[in-house]
Amino acid sequence: MQQPDNLEVTQTSRNYWVVQGAGGQLSGGVTRKAAEAERELVNSLRSRTAQMRSAAPRRSHADQRPAR
Repeated sequence: MQQPDNLEVTQTSRNYWVVQGAGGQLSGGVTRKAAEAERELVNSLRSRTAQMRSAAPRRSHADQRPAR
């Protein structure tokens, strides 16, 4: 399973709190507590997505339909 990025909560120069990962800003909030809640939500969604992908049945290459 892929290791999630370390997400950091940082304050901007305009007193807005943002959640940042390797790919840039993901979310934010007016307070640090709100931004930390957003970070927990992103981590939870990433974890859930990884679990769903690992539990999904695998399709063989022959079973895949061509894209329309």
